[in-house]
Amino acid sequence: MQGPYTFRPLKEGDEAAEAAARAFARASIYERLWLHAALEVPILRARAEPLVAFHGERVVGLAAAVEGLFPFRAVAIDGALPGVASALFARLEPPFVCRVPARVTRELARAGGRAIRTERQMVRLDPRESAAPVDPQIERLTDARELERFCGPGFTPLSLVLGPFFGIRDAFGDLIAVAGARLLSERIALIGQLETREDCRRQGFARALAEALSRALETSERRVVVHLKEDERPAEHLFAQLGFRGVHDFSVFAR
Repeated sequence: MQGPYTFRPLKEGDEAAEAAARAFARASIYERLWLHAALEVPILRARAEPLVAFHGERVVGLAAAVEGLFPFRAVAIDGALPGVASALFARLEPPFVCRVPARVTRELARAGGRAIRTERQMVRLDPRESAAPVDPQIERLTDARELERFCGPGFTPLSLVLGPFFGIRDAFGDLIAVAGARLLSERIALIGQLETREDCRRQGFARALAEALSRALETSERRVVVHLKEDERPAEHLFAQLGFRGVHDFSVFAR
């Protein structure tokens, strides 16, 4: 079943299309994490440009471009039938950075996308209860300027609205390690930041923060997710020790 497809922006008030798009995004919630977030998290929905592909009345593809989460436009795309993902890709206004499931990477490459990296999505499917108390050095961070100085361009003030940030300081009160959630919904929490100051690495700060943040984010209904670049082997090992398992591979394209 291929073409003819129709594409239209998902506008507020288009209840039938929005219901169909939500059902599509929920079909594989971990794989379609950003699409799910752009439809479910109100502050992201307000900044998103969802574009829906239909085959007749059936939704067969979905894209969402989000402004303000990074210094660039963040885009996610998925398609259920051949040609849908590349057609959605062509309708988005560049420049942007786009995350797609591995199964549609060839399609986007043929459509002119430039692959810049691969990622592994890990989900804490096996939360490990710990009787140990949270390290008292760990504190909730609320100062956007301080976080921006520490994290660099990967952090924006919107990040503090989307999820909590934890940190550890040295004896002088300066941050030495930070962990933060990139988004938080009823079913999904995405860890988007885990950084340690270079002179303080290999001392267990990242592990302590990742565990504390995961425990703070988890509920009986909510699972914690992290995306890691292909060369982040130490981080992959760390998260595996905390009960995370790789469930999906992604490619990131730029245009």
